[in-house]
Amino acid sequence: MNRYLRFAKGPVLLIFLLLTGLTSCKKSEADQIAARADLLVANDWRLTRITDTNGTIIAVNRLGVGALALNFADIQFTNKNVARAIDRTTKQILNGGTWYLVQNNEALDVNVNGFAGIFPIIALSRTQLIIRQNTTVDGQKTDVNLEFAPSV
Repeated sequence: MNRYLRFAKGPVLLIFLLLTGLTSCKKSEADQIAARADLLVANDWRLTRITDTNGTIIAVNRLGVGALALNFADIQFTNKNVARAIDRTTKQILNGGTWYLVQNNEALDVNVNGFAGIFPIIALSRTQLIIRQNTTVDGQKTDVNLEFAPSV
């Protein structure tokens, strides 16, 4: 009997260690939100280019007015869920509103006059923010990628 107990202890201990390791490695949803939020608030963001969903750059003259306005402002996200559009030249706040991570932290809900909606996050790092927007290109509504880099 003692021999069976000794044999059973090994697999039980191994399973316990594996389960403990797996659960401790997983980040909680709050940790994931905080990590993404930290990346968003780490920089003010400047639009560098607009591409189609395949990555081809869309010329500015093909864009509607809504997308064009982003070329003159830097976007700031604060840790109090305040979003601001800041004039690149004067550094004055042009517009403000709110932002939140939604849809399991995979989208950005922005509510700023002239730039509001839920934007899927395509990429987010310390050096890059890419969100998807449905906007006018050549007079037609289509999905585009708004590619941002930290403003300097």
